[in-house]
Amino acid sequence: MTQKSRIFVHGLKAHADEMWACGLLIASKPEIEFTEIIRDAKRVGEAADNDFVLDCGMKHDGEHYFDHHQFESTEDVDCTFTLIAKTFAPWVLTDEKFASLAERVRIQDNFGIAVAEKKFGNADEWIVSESVLTELFEKEPMKIAKILAEGFVKRLSDNLETKDAEAWIRKNARIELLGNGINVLVCETSPFKEGFSIAAYNTASSRYINEKKIEVAYGWNGDGSDTRTLFRTRQGEKYIDFTKSAPDVPVFCHNSGFLLVFNPSDDCEYRKLVRQACVCEKNIKKSA
Repeated sequence: MTQKSRIFVHGLKAHADEMWACGLLIASKPEIEFTEIIRDAKRVGEAADNDFVLDCGMKHDGEHYFDHHQFESTEDVDCTFTLIAKTFAPWVLTDEKFASLAERVRIQDNFGIAVAEKKFGNADEWIVSESVLTELFEKEPMKIAKILAEGFVKRLSDNLETKDAEAWIRKNARIELLGNGINVLVCETSPFKEGFSIAAYNTASSRYINEKKIEVAYGWNGDGSDTRTLFRTRQGEKYIDFTKSAPDVPVFCHNSGFLLVFNPSDDCEYRKLVRQACVCEKNIKKSA
């Protein structure tokens, strides 16, 4: 039988702190059916043992009560969002997308918007977006919290897939140093036929490319066909230009020369194309 729980938060003006905390709590507890978000601190006494009290109640037990207002206001004091993250979703605090959000919300909630802006800058479009969300949270808290929860769930799913894709790359791809001094990441089987999404594979390969200082990636197109791609990475962008390459069966080449799509005539054609793409010496020896 599914557990049903309610979430209690303070009333009056909503803050980003408890809004994000509600979304993350819902995302982190899929086994619970959250039936209501009650925006009224005066009703905290109604909370049952299986309910959650966030950002009010002057109590933190790390189980059902998550308030931070009773803590000493030190530089590293938590907010309710970071308390929920530390307890149920520590990955959020190191995530490339959400870590800076959690820190900004923590600073803003404890020390004010001006201090947060001084540290993180004044991104008007973000402030407007979050302001709209918090205003909507005041009127329809559960609806907004579920939207944010979907974002957390998707991000976690993407992270897990990216981690699997990184492991797949390390197992199935190899690094080849061509005679012209270019490191090429060669993917010999299709990650997309293995079921990886383009987004997960691209994120994973980008991390691997940066780690290994690879200049060119050779892999498969994401449409499920045998079409291949050559992609110029940041390290090689000044001296590799694929508009200079001439594949036997071209499909597409971006006019800035960073992407080449082709149907290979043989398994070694990419080597010729990379050599043709080298447009200046830059401390490397050109091959014939």
